[in-house]
Amino acid sequence: MIRVSTFHLAAALFLGAPLALSAQPGTNTTQWPDGQPGDDFNVTDANGFKQGRWIRVYPDGQLYYSGSFLDSKPVNHFTFFRENGRVLSEVDHLEGSDLAEATLYREDGSPSHRGQYRTVKVDGEWTQLKTGTWKALDKQGRVRIVEHYTENALDGVYQSFHPNGNLLEEGHYHAGKKSGLWKGYDREGTARTEEIWREGERHGEAVVMQDKGVPLSRGNYDNGVPIGEWTLYNPNGKVRSLITYEGGRVASEQPQNGEFEATYPSGRPEWVGRYAHGNLDGPFTSWHDLGEWVMVPAEAGAPAGGPPMPGGGRPGGETPMRQELRNQPMKELGEYTAGVKDGTWRYFDEQGERIRTERWTLGKLTATEE
Repeated sequence: MIRVSTFHLAAALFLGAPLALSAQPGTNTTQWPDGQPGDDFNVTDANGFKQGRWIRVYPDGQLYYSGSFLDSKPVNHFTFFRENGRVLSEVDHLEGSDLAEATLYREDGSPSHRGQYRTVKVDGEWTQLKTGTWKALDKQGRVRIVEHYTENALDGVYQSFHPNGNLLEEGHYHAGKKSGLWKGYDREGTARTEEIWREGERHGEAVVMQDKGVPLSRGNYDNGVPIGEWTLYNPNGKVRSLITYEGGRVASEQPQNGEFEATYPSGRPEWVGRYAHGNLDGPFTSWHDLGEWVMVPAEAGAPAGGPPMPGGGRPGGETPMRQELRNQPMKELGEYTAGVKDGTWRYFDEQGERIRTERWTLGKLTATEE
């Protein structure tokens, strides 16, 4: 009589389907051992321990795994198969050790992962846990990820790589969670991000970099939530704006340098202007909250503004569409100098007709024309 006991493997190998132990008509048995199950293989001793060569099969009789046991502990070489007969993984148990070398395969037969398992008993059953260094490979055999495990949990140095071999990301895990300093890089090897993690959450300073080491943003997290004042930068390194977070949400923004714009809740533009040293400085234009949204082919004209179109912007056909705002009347047109109105300012009604012209000199109104 054949006794059935479960051989637990790591989750990557265990498929979870109920497995039969007898062949069905038409089953390919070319990789089965010679003899009869229960007599020549799939044998348990008087103590109920698995001994020697064992196989398991899927419900349709196709081979799931083939390997050997000693006192129910897996030993020597195991091969695991998919239901279509292709190899899923191979595991070589090292003699005199609890370690096993493993290779996992893709559907096309190319290796996807290589690493080690440690064979241990959990609740009286032998199981295999990832341990040490594991490598993930792409279809060209290039190493894309190197990670370290302790008892199935990520623990230690983590590295991922671009296809050209340059570092993409590096950091540490502790007990399965990101910990300490993490860095990200572009394809050329330039640092792009630096973040501090604690217990799997961003906690501490985080920096996003532009080209040539110029920061794009800099701020702090508290248990995964942005807090306090964050600084955003322009490509030239000048401070663009200061953003204050409260409760993980933006509470205020103080523009500093560069062009800024605001929109109405409708999605229509409200104003656009330039800032320098924290003050409006340069041309300024504002509009009334009016105008008509129309759908036009996405290829025509400039990128659309306004709310996104439901359904991905492809109404009634394959042609990509976008929203375009037309006939929005201007409200104000003028210029600021160091935060005050300067020069000629023009004002318009909702029909677009000019209603007033003002002359300003560094914040002082000097003339008005109706």
